[in-house]
Amino acid sequence: MPNPSDFSKQFPYGSRAGKTEAEVVAKNIMMILERTGDKFRVLPWDEYKAERLKDGEFSNQEYDLFKQVIGFCKSADTATLFAPAWNLTA
Repeated sequence: MPNPSDFSKQFPYGSRAGKTEAEVVAKNIMMILERTGDKFRVLPWDEYKAERLKDGEFSNQEYDLFKQVIGFCKSADTATLFAPAWNLTA
């Protein structure tokens, strides 16, 4: 079963969100999951924000995008539904 690190290597172009900004947030989530244990789980907004603040590139505008994509980032199965680039079995 793939881990978040497998997804963080690919940018999720052509996602269901249809917005590059949402795809960036989804990739950010995968990178945070990778560096905090490399296991899928539902990442809370507070942890996402804290990790992004460490990155030094956080914007409060990420919240609405986070809400749109977090459901796809909770497991490998849901991540593959988010974007064709994340279908790792293709």
